[in-house]
Amino acid sequence: IHRSFRGVQLTEFGQELSMRARLAQMQLALAREEIQQLLGGKQASVSVAVTPVVFMGALPQVLRAFRREMPHAEIKLYEGLMPWAKSQLREGFAHFAVVGVTQGTLDPDFEFEPIARMPMMVAGRAGNPLAGAKDWAEVEGAEWLVHRAPDSVHTVLFNHLEKQGLQVPRRTMEANTFGVSWGLLTTTDMLLVLPEHFLHTEPYGRQIVRIPLQMDLPDMTLGILKLRGAPMSHAAAKLATLFQRHCR
Repeated sequence: IHRSFRGVQLTEFGQELSMRARLAQMQLALAREEIQQLLGGKQASVSVAVTPVVFMGALPQVLRAFRREMPHAEIKLYEGLMPWAKSQLREGFAHFAVVGVTQGTLDPDFEFEPIARMPMMVAGRAGNPLAGAKDWAEVEGAEWLVHRAPDSVHTVLFNHLEKQGLQVPRRTMEANTFGVSWGLLTTTDMLLVLPEHFLHTEPYGRQIVRIPLQMDLPDMTLGILKLRGAPMSHAAAKLATLFQRHCR
């Protein structure tokens, strides 16, 4: 450990040791759970962090299919925004996460299995005054909803804009839950970068429009994220397979 005026912090070696201890605890808990299931003393349980584009889209289909195969399993769902999804995995709250990842933002202690590419768009409410904007200069002065975690799509976008020599939006409002972002997006003139898939997801697609900017935005990849080397229970593996099937 390292002591400073900020308090006690783990060194890099301590962080590695802590991660390995959590993995060992997960393996023991998994073995204990599966033994109890075999003895008839406990039902299966699975915890998963799910990104908004999935919980507002394919999640009901996934859960219906899972319930047909494992009707008595206990399910816990968490909102899977980055980087909180990584914290939920590291701390053992979630077995895996269904998340969108931008290129070059994954830490080495994670494994990622891609499901589908997710093109991104700038969106506004239906009737937004900027609904016909095509040039970045028309929208950069608007107020933007952002989630500025180090590996979020908005941080990646702002870095991309700077590399292109474009002005980064100065009027921003940080919203770290998707419910807040969606509520403000659909009731104000704020703008938000999000996956194009929302346009094809009912009833949400009727509430927003794509701002037709003539520029490329960084893509995301939807996939299954889990701790490297972490075991998967039968229930978690089954649920992950169903996400892969229904989210393509």
